[in-house]
Amino acid sequence: MARREMLPLVRDALNGRYEVDREIARGGAARVFSGRGPDGTPVAIKLLHPELAVTVTADRFLREVEFLQKLEHPNVARIIDSGEAGFFVFYVMPLIDGPSLRQHMDRARRVSVDDTVRIATDLLDALGYAHERGIVHRDVKPDNIVLCPDGPVLVDFGIAKAIASAGTTRLTRSGFTVGTSYYMSPEQVLGELDIDQRSDIYSLGCVLFECLTGRPPFQHAREEIVLRMQQTERAPDVRSLRPETPRTLAVGIERALEKERDRRWPTAVEMRAAITDR
Repeated sequence: MARREMLPLVRDALNGRYEVDREIARGGAARVFSGRGPDGTPVAIKLLHPELAVTVTADRFLREVEFLQKLEHPNVARIIDSGEAGFFVFYVMPLIDGPSLRQHMDRARRVSVDDTVRIATDLLDALGYAHERGIVHRDVKPDNIVLCPDGPVLVDFGIAKAIASAGTTRLTRSGFTVGTSYYMSPEQVLGELDIDQRSDIYSLGCVLFECLTGRPPFQHAREEIVLRMQQTERAPDVRSLRPETPRTLAVGIERALEKERDRRWPTAVEMRAAITDR
């Protein structure tokens, strides 16, 4: 459905609940619209793609999202509302002012070492907070990290799990996958069901490697080869590409990128403590 065709439908569906301005982004699972709440607060309204919405049980998805609304952390974007409107299934977050980490790296290519350490510590703090509450992000990547003056903010926390948990057999047939190949853990590539906090740690390791080097640890023009590399190849030493990287940060990333889960950092809290111990 074209953007110009979609906008009037979204406005009609959410009339009286949100004032919808325009479409601002489109991801693998949702289209994002800027808007304003009843009190005028700027919001980001995320609508599951219609072809995805018909493959999930809306009630179950919304129950999962309602649980996610309990997350309150300065480095986690809060979900403030969710629901159904017409044939749309949606959830709402505050509209965060700042570029994504992907946009920043597209412009600057690499991130300074000091900024990478700050991003790492803040995100590990956020992941540790959520993991202690039994919530795994499952899609940690530069597009889901917004750079704000007060620090990076993770968006869409737990949404991938909510979609997977609410999926019907049609979801499996549709080919929907959770995660992005450059940042997927080996267990995600294999489609394992028992994804835990160590998968987020692996994905963050991929993100931090790219922050420092300007490239993900595993890259190839063909996605299937990237997925194979995630399962079988050892990541390069980040210091071979960015020699000024502190040893503690390099070792922290190296351990985060271990193929076997039991060899990675067991928790985000432990990784955070290790990389800040200079």
